[in-house]
Amino acid sequence: MKKRELSPIELKKVVELRQLGAKWTEIEQETKVERRAAKRAYEEWEREKKVKEQEAARFRVAAEAFHEHLNDLIRLTGSLVANLSVPFSLADIERNTEQFLPWLFEQDLLLRYTQSQTQADVYTMGDRQPFHTGDLQFYHREKEMLFESLKVHTREEIQWKDVLDDRWGKARDNCAKIVPELRRKTSEVVNSFLNQEQERETNFLQRVKEGSREDDPVKRMVEVLLREIWRAILRDNLDEEGPWFQTVLRGKGTPQEINVKSRDETVFTFFGDTNKSLADKVTHICEVAANNVCKGEKSYMVKSLQDEVRNMKKATEELREMLNPVKLTPMILRTRCDLCPA
Repeated sequence: MKKRELSPIELKKVVELRQLGAKWTEIEQETKVERRAAKRAYEEWEREKKVKEQEAARFRVAAEAFHEHLNDLIRLTGSLVANLSVPFSLADIERNTEQFLPWLFEQDLLLRYTQSQTQADVYTMGDRQPFHTGDLQFYHREKEMLFESLKVHTREEIQWKDVLDDRWGKARDNCAKIVPELRRKTSEVVNSFLNQEQERETNFLQRVKEGSREDDPVKRMVEVLLREIWRAILRDNLDEEGPWFQTVLRGKGTPQEINVKSRDETVFTFFGDTNKSLADKVTHICEVAANNVCKGEKSYMVKSLQDEVRNMKKATEELREMLNPVKLTPMILRTRCDLCPA
């Protein structure tokens, strides 16, 4: 006997009555649909309903997971681009790409933990047995996989090898090679001019130590000079006219404060009128050393460093423009990677 198919109206009535608690004989009387056919149709409707509910639940979970994936990519990108910028500290640029990128992926790029929590939460369990609630290796690997995911989502818009590997990476590697040599040459220049002054005045360096209360004035002069050069490179005003260092008097009366100042910081502070000539000599040594390093025969290092910084800045700005969230979000939405939820 052919199975009776209920019309949509009949099925709707059967469902309504059954959900109100009607018995199958009562449903048969009310709808004129044979009770076995009504029961079979209702059970099929229930199965289909459960399937649709499961599909809807999966869809909601997938939508939430994709939203989280999208947010993770945007957070990762923001942290990545910020850290690709040329660092403010000269010491930080001495990491080449082989050292820098592993360090970068150790950081909290997804902004999930405070600095004090990056070691993972630990509770005691039983007799002093540590119980860890997080795995930093998982987190590290997650950031690496998300970075690869970012490349997949953006590969039609961004030539990653060209911008990051070839241009930014090579510029950073070149900076990492130049800076140690620049440190060495700058130290040689400062020592050379100090030795010349020491020959004219045998206790000159000792007077600088005592007058400035600086244990290692040579090291201090080299450090400040390098910082000034680096700041000028970052501002792209290396050729700016005007002195690098000045002697500045501060206050009135005796002892008067005498500062040897660079453009951005105080190098030494002396007190008393008798130290004015000493401060002037120190200022002169700092100034001629700066001009020698930046404009003399060793200036090629500074100019090369400036060129590489410009290359890094340009590559970073391109990434910053292309990976802005208002551009990145549509790219992610219209593409797919292996980590995208189904």
